[in-house]
Amino acid sequence: MTADTLFPTSVIGSLPRPKWVIDLLIAHQDGLMDDEALDDALDKAIRFAIGLQEAAGIDIISDGEWRRIGYFEVFAQMVDGFRQAEYQTQALAPELLPDTGLSPPQQWTLQEFKQALVVESMLYARPIAAQGARFLQQCTERKTKVALPSPHMIGGRLWHPAYSSDAYPTSRDFIEAVIPILREEVAALRAAGVDVVQFDDPWLCFFVDPEHRARFDDPDAEIERAIDDLNRVLDGFDGIKTALHVCRGNRARTIYASGDYEPIMPHLLRAEVDQLAMEFAVSQAGDVAIFERFPTDKEIGLGVVDVRGAIAESPALIVERVEKALRYLQPEQVVLNPDCGFAPTSTNPISLEEAYQKLKAMAEAAEILRQRYV
Repeated sequence: MTADTLFPTSVIGSLPRPKWVIDLLIAHQDGLMDDEALDDALDKAIRFAIGLQEAAGIDIISDGEWRRIGYFEVFAQMVDGFRQAEYQTQALAPELLPDTGLSPPQQWTLQEFKQALVVESMLYARPIAAQGARFLQQCTERKTKVALPSPHMIGGRLWHPAYSSDAYPTSRDFIEAVIPILREEVAALRAAGVDVVQFDDPWLCFFVDPEHRARFDDPDAEIERAIDDLNRVLDGFDGIKTALHVCRGNRARTIYASGDYEPIMPHLLRAEVDQLAMEFAVSQAGDVAIFERFPTDKEIGLGVVDVRGAIAESPALIVERVEKALRYLQPEQVVLNPDCGFAPTSTNPISLEEAYQKLKAMAEAAEILRQRYV
C-alpha cells in the first residue's frame, strides 16, 4: 500500500496554478528571473499548495506541480538540449474544445504551435523534479508523490523532424536517449525520499477510441513499445512505489477519447508498476466491470472525482463509485484519486477553490469507506 490505512487518498499531481504563480514561471522563462529567485518565490507558494492538500485531508500529496509550466514540458524545462520553436502539427481545433461529442480524428486540425523541442544532444545537468521533491519532503510529514512524463509522451511531444533530426535522426533515437535520463531521475527521487513516482501518459488512453486507433497501421504495436520503454525506465528499481497514470486528456474541461479500457487493458497489465491510475468518474471511461475480465494484483488508483466538471461530487457519490469497483477489487488494492491532474497545463480554467472542494469530498468519502471496511 502507499499509505498506512485503507483507501488512501492522493492527487494525480497538478493543482490549479494561481495567476501569480504563472507570472513567476513566465518571468523566469522570459529571462526576467534567475533560477535561484524563482525557486525562492515558488518555495513560498508551494507551502500553500501543500497546506491546501493537508487541509482537504489528502494522504499522499504533491507540490501541485507549481514549478512547471506543464506536465510534460518539465522535461525540456530542466534537461539541456532544447529550445523554443514554432511548428505545425495536428491538434484539436480551438472552436471544438468545448465537449462536442466528436471523437478525436474529427476534431483534429493543423495548427501552429510554439514549444520547446530537442535540438542538441541532451544533458541531464540538474534534477528534473528531485530538488523540488526534497523541499516537499521537508514541508510535510505525509507521504509524497512526484509525477514525470512517460518516455512515450516525451518522444511524441518534444521531437520534431524539422528541428530535432540533427541531434536525433528519429523519434526512436530520441526516446532511446530519454530512457537513461528518466532512470537517473527515478534514482534521484528515491534518494530524496519520495514515496511514489508516477509516470503520466494520456496518449496511451487515446487508444481506447476506435477512430484514434484507425490512425495507426498497428496500434497495438505502438502501445507495446510505450509499455516496453516504461518498463526499461523502471527495471531494477525498488524502495519507491511506481505508478502509471492514463487519462483521456484534460484541457479546457474537454475529454478527447471515449471508450472503455478493454482495448488497452492487457497492455496496461504488462506495465511493471505497482499501481495503475485510471479514470472512472466520467461516463466516457466505461464501467469498472473491466476489472472482472482483467483481474490484477496491482493497486488501482481509482479515478473517483471528475476534474473537468465544475461541480464537486458529494462524498456519497464518491463512495458509490468506489463500492462499484469493490465488486471486483479488494479494499487493499484501491487508492482514491481524481481522474486527472487539475491543471496539466498552466492555462486550465479551474480554480483552487474548486479543487479544494473536490479533494475534501474525496477525503470525506475515504473516511466513510474506512468505517465500513475496517
